[in-house]
Amino acid sequence: MDRNVYEQVLCAVDVCHSSTSSQNERHAAYAYCEEFQKRHDCIQYAFYLLQDSTRSSQHRHFALHVIETWIRQNWKACSPDEAVNYRATLLTIMASHLQQDEPTFLKEKLVKVVADIAKRSFPQRWPDMLQHLTQVWSISSLHAELVMLIFRSIAEDCVSSSFNSTIPPARRKDILQGLNALFPTLFPYVYRELEQQYVRLQQQDTRAASVILAGLQMLKEFLDWMPVTTAASPETNFIAVASLLVQSATAPLSLRIAAAECLEEFFSRSFAKENLTLLKDTSIACWSSLSTISVAGPVDDADTLLLHQHINRILVSWGTHQVDLLVPELPSTLPVFQSYFSLLQALFGHSSLHITEAQVIVWLNLLKVTPLQPYIDYPALWQCCLDKYFKLTSPDRDDAPATVLLEFDDQDAYNAFYGNFRGRLYGIIRLLVQKQPPVALQHLYDRLYYVLTQQSAGTDNLDDLGHCTDVTTAHLFHEGMASLTDCLVKSLPDSVYDNAQLLQKLGQSVELLLAYTTLDPWLLFRHCLALASFSKYYMRVPATYPRVFDRLFGLIVFCEPGESIMTSMRPTSTNVRRRALASLISICHAGPVHVLPYLPILCVQVVNLFPQVLDSESVLMYEMLVVVSNSMPTLDERVAFIQELTARPLTEWTSGEMTQVVSSPDNLVKALDQGKVLFAILKTLTTLYGIAKRIEVKDDENQQPAQHPFASSWPLLLPNLTALLATLQALSNPAMRQAVLESNARGLLCMSHEEINQALLGKEVVEVTAPAMMKAARWAKNVRDICFHLLGCALNHASVYTSLDVAGLLNASVLANLSWLEHRHWKSFLSSVWLPFVKSCPPTLYSSLLEPTVRLILTHLHERIVVSNSAPLYQPHFDGVDIQATTVDTICHALFLEVVRHTVDFIEALVDAKTVVDMESDHPKHIVVESDRLLRDFVLSSDVLTGLIVRLLVAILGWTDTLSARRATTLLDRLVSILFTQRQHFELFGKDVFAAALGTLLQHFHDVDDGLKWEVINLLRNIYCRLTLGLLPVDECKGIDPLNQPLKPDHELCFVPRSILAGLHGVEPAQVVEFEANLRAHPSAKTQKNYLKEFVETPFLAYVQAPHTFKAIEDLPESLVIRQPGSNKPNPPVIVDASALFAGQ
Repeated sequence: MDRNVYEQVLCAVDVCHSSTSSQNERHAAYAYCEEFQKRHDCIQYAFYLLQDSTRSSQHRHFALHVIETWIRQNWKACSPDEAVNYRATLLTIMASHLQQDEPTFLKEKLVKVVADIAKRSFPQRWPDMLQHLTQVWSISSLHAELVMLIFRSIAEDCVSSSFNSTIPPARRKDILQGLNALFPTLFPYVYRELEQQYVRLQQQDTRAASVILAGLQMLKEFLDWMPVTTAASPETNFIAVASLLVQSATAPLSLRIAAAECLEEFFSRSFAKENLTLLKDTSIACWSSLSTISVAGPVDDADTLLLHQHINRILVSWGTHQVDLLVPELPSTLPVFQSYFSLLQALFGHSSLHITEAQVIVWLNLLKVTPLQPYIDYPALWQCCLDKYFKLTSPDRDDAPATVLLEFDDQDAYNAFYGNFRGRLYGIIRLLVQKQPPVALQHLYDRLYYVLTQQSAGTDNLDDLGHCTDVTTAHLFHEGMASLTDCLVKSLPDSVYDNAQLLQKLGQSVELLLAYTTLDPWLLFRHCLALASFSKYYMRVPATYPRVFDRLFGLIVFCEPGESIMTSMRPTSTNVRRRALASLISICHAGPVHVLPYLPILCVQVVNLFPQVLDSESVLMYEMLVVVSNSMPTLDERVAFIQELTARPLTEWTSGEMTQVVSSPDNLVKALDQGKVLFAILKTLTTLYGIAKRIEVKDDENQQPAQHPFASSWPLLLPNLTALLATLQALSNPAMRQAVLESNARGLLCMSHEEINQALLGKEVVEVTAPAMMKAARWAKNVRDICFHLLGCALNHASVYTSLDVAGLLNASVLANLSWLEHRHWKSFLSSVWLPFVKSCPPTLYSSLLEPTVRLILTHLHERIVVSNSAPLYQPHFDGVDIQATTVDTICHALFLEVVRHTVDFIEALVDAKTVVDMESDHPKHIVVESDRLLRDFVLSSDVLTGLIVRLLVAILGWTDTLSARRATTLLDRLVSILFTQRQHFELFGKDVFAAALGTLLQHFHDVDDGLKWEVINLLRNIYCRLTLGLLPVDECKGIDPLNQPLKPDHELCFVPRSILAGLHGVEPAQVVEFEANLRAHPSAKTQKNYLKEFVETPFLAYVQAPHTFKAIEDLPESLVIRQPGSNKPNPPVIVDASALFAGQ
């Protein structure tokens, strides 16, 4: 060893850690340290440094880092003797050159280095590891802590099935078998250490806590696979120890939490029937310990809250895994459940919302288990669910509970949480309502009475007019009550409406609402929502309709003092008016037959209100009338009514002035100065769309498309509509576009402020600098969207295909110059126009209309997504807003994301469409109806369409959006399952798809989320089994033994996937043969996926250039031979009888 090099290394480390070093000095020191680690003999310097007791912890930590780096880079090249010498030297340093007060970072690094050696050697090349480590263990409590942490590190990387493991599958299995063999000796040793350290902990020994924590962390990893009987045996009852530590108020918090994690892991295990007694005994003992911990009242410190959360996880783990096993044993298991329910409900009412949320999954199961119902405290459960349904504990409030302040940073986080939390509570409340309808009705009345009487008006946080704001207490009560009312009423079973007494009770709540009056727009908005929730009640008691209608019609024209439709109104006033209209539509839609007798009254009311409402509000009133007219007894009446409604807007739409404006880009640009004309276009189209979309056609009328109530309107509406779409598209013609952008009409081509906010998801605020320009942009966006909606509505009507030249209309408008459409237009374009088209196009027109249209769209989408997704023509134009370049990039990415996601929607509609049935039931189903099957079969019969679809999905599979990639994977898997017998697609699936899927798996192999990876693995498995091996999944083996499927001739198979796997790094032919044999021998898809994952795991570690690669651990060539117990036991100090351990505690 060169002494000068040694001193220079020490100096370099000092410079790196010195606060007085200059930046240049520090960079030079870093460079020297990195260069030093490349020396083959650097490990000798590191060993020498570690044995020098005068050196600082920073010097020794660097030495351990050098050893760690050397091991992962050079260990494979070591001879067996060298490996043994290095290991022995390190263990000697660990045994003889450590101080009791070593810093944590140094201990963690030492543990990691020893564990890395063990993972590369144990058990084949280090069979006596337990003996060596227990000898170190016996030196001091520090050494005991380090050894237990080493075992934890080894176990956690082997037990985990995560893709992030750096140990190859075979190596993991070897290590796990080795640990399993030594565990009977190791476990009592650990248990004895815990007993000794617990005694020292009681005697205020500061070292004891660290040792106990290491033991708990180690055993938590072993609890995943060790026998449950061992963990709770009378001689070494670790579960009793963990329960004791959790309840110990004097124990450090870290120990109590670690013990709780052990219990959570234990109760997530599967218990065989022969272990039922063990489960009951351990459960009762655990509940007894946990019941001594107070969880009532607010929690104002993070440590206590963390402990309570871990206790709750124990209960959730037990409730998720053990209930079904113990229920059949009632009443013998009743004490277990009684104590469990007491703890569970105490924590359900905890001041922590996260604790309550975590229990929802358990309660949803418990409430469905009939034998347990008598032992559930329903009143307490009702009270807690209803109390927490109200958002009264915001962290921004002056009286915010201390627990909420610990859980949420701000109002945004609180609101985001409540969005999911209420949905989870809804699941419990729904079950409670179905079990106890009278109780639900009483709670509804009581809470409604309190809110409408005690919180009838706001008293705090009011605005300048004395009205509520979003943080006013009264508003929070009304908001929660409106949501809760909807939840309770929707959950009521039909039997309530057949019971006169219960119906009368429900009516009392309606009367409370109708008797309530206020002028506060915030409260009126919630009032309208609540009124709409009782639609089924109004159907049973029709006499209520007039009063409800009068209330809502009165609110349609709501205005603050000094406001009118001729002047600007506050958003709060507009919201009340729109909400009243929406509630009217909702009520009419729920029971149009019951509302029909009141249609003349509604018509009179609507006519009288037209002068007092805005254009957008008049459209909603049209919709309401159409909804009611759907229940007219005869088709002739409906046709006449619809024609009467559409007469005026159709006359305006087909007028000469309107036709002239919509038929020419120049005329449209000139009309921008005539705002009245442009906004007449928007109003007319919106009115016609509102009427068309609300018409419902009965099944028998579907047989006569010409008799659709709107059928006579399409020939009048569509020519100008398609002309307007062609005109809007022509504005983006590169030549026309430049001229428009240089004129005062450039707002027509700008991205609107609403679109910008939508793309940014509210995360950034972009200021408007030119309101007039944004007004034109908003008009262009709204008109384009309503045109797409109307065209899609037309394509959804069968009469259009018989009365009009659909192909000519489409080719002359929306299909002309697709490349002129920006990314931002494709979301509505695909969802509003083409999804209805492929769903409703008659099968007789598949060849002449659907095939060329779909081919054109898919070809363009491939060009747009794969080839030139960043083309300037596709990007939005920004003007009239103050926006940064980084924000523009964010918006452009968001817009392209929408294109990709809606492309997947479109492909799904073509090849894997599903129709939802039984929507009103608890279990709606997605089925393939005959029309979906005909469409799929036609599309997949075309090799051109199939190729375009597959290439698009392959491109999306490799994109950065995980959701799109997962959906693309699912669709590709579906296509493989349908087309695997067609040889013309072998190269497409066997080469293109298989290689792309492997690339995607490699790209995401070390991601935390396993969802996409398992789906890609399933796709690879499906391709390999079907195309290369000719194997069918079990559910398709009709009359065939899945284990003995007949071999297919070679000409019916595709061997490209085999050659791709064989070409992976380090893969030998024998491995491929073994892999295929495993696939044939195990027809279970789950098992086959595991085999494929293990097969690609090792070669992938050689490809991924990431920190994981540097730590990659090689398989050992030696076969694993586990010695029989007792043949080579370590020689630790004598272990005493453990039956009395912790006995005095």
